[in-house]
Amino acid sequence: MKKKLLMLLMLMAMSASTVACAEVSETNSQGTIQDIKPSENPESKTPDDSDAESSESEDNLPEYAKPGQVVTGDKWSIALLYAKEYDSIDSEYYSDKPSDGNKFLVLFFDVKNISDGNEYFNNFYFEGYADDYSVNSTLIMGNPDGMSGVGGDIDAGKMSKGIMVYEVPSDWKEFEISYKDGLWTSHKAATFVVSKEDISQQDYTYENSVFEDYVMEDDKKTEIGTEIANDKWKIQLVDVKSYDAIGDTFKQNPDDGKQFVIFYLEAENTSAEDDYFNPLYFRFYVDGYLTGQTALLSDVDGYGSMGGDVAAGKKIKGYVAVQAPIGWKSVELIYDDGAWAENKVAEFGIVNE
Repeated sequence: MKKKLLMLLMLMAMSASTVACAEVSETNSQGTIQDIKPSENPESKTPDDSDAESSESEDNLPEYAKPGQVVTGDKWSIALLYAKEYDSIDSEYYSDKPSDGNKFLVLFFDVKNISDGNEYFNNFYFEGYADDYSVNSTLIMGNPDGMSGVGGDIDAGKMSKGIMVYEVPSDWKEFEISYKDGLWTSHKAATFVVSKEDISQQDYTYENSVFEDYVMEDDKKTEIGTEIANDKWKIQLVDVKSYDAIGDTFKQNPDDGKQFVIFYLEAENTSAEDDYFNPLYFRFYVDGYLTGQTALLSDVDGYGSMGGDVAAGKKIKGYVAVQAPIGWKSVELIYDDGAWAENKVAEFGIVNE
């Protein structure tokens, strides 16, 4: 599908240049702006929530949204949950620090694909301006408030929650961030403006979605032993188990408040040619949210990590793992066998019963 081709084109272009639901407020060029209901964001009214409620009449709204609001267009509903400032961002083994005279500005987003098909939410499509000066996003090792980068390959009706990070001067006054509809267009799907007064001093976990509660469709629930096939692969769901820790000699623990959910799989190469079963082609959704795979450091129940070369007519078995909050409702696993075009082979869904 075009989403992955756009990623390739984007990288080529960079190389060549060396380089949610309240009453509708208004529909404008960037979509519909809505306030996030406080009930959807426990204890999280931003310092400027009063602005959204009383600052301007509906006939005189700006062309941008603020923290605590959602912008809904044709493909995406994009919520800027809140914004925070950091002098440094620590991870387990490393501390990210901005340049002298700068701070990290971290913007926390919740995004939903409201289109009818798979779409790629590309964080390279964000544009940031600190006091009208263009700034590039910053990669960090840490996960502020437990969040990593927003976006990815998102199926219809599914969501992603995550961050964008920028280095800004310590004395910045206003930050503007826009999400464009694509690499070659100047049209903004959403624009948010953050001021110093909008910066949150609280820590949030945002366990709940700003969108309606996600419920996996009944027909996606998969029985153990199910086999799904296309013209290249036949994939069987052997088992699914959850664990509070993995390993004996070296114990690996999940993040606080989470557990490991492990899918045991077998795949047969049914084509006439040798092929590579690529673990990078898996994607997980936990309660509707795109969630990265978890790398485990040991075999589990006699299974190693899934993936590798498979000769024609031969099989491979292994596991793929994800972390899910304790009390999770559903986990969905998709294998999409294609680098530049969508070619969904198998989709497995389980519920926490």
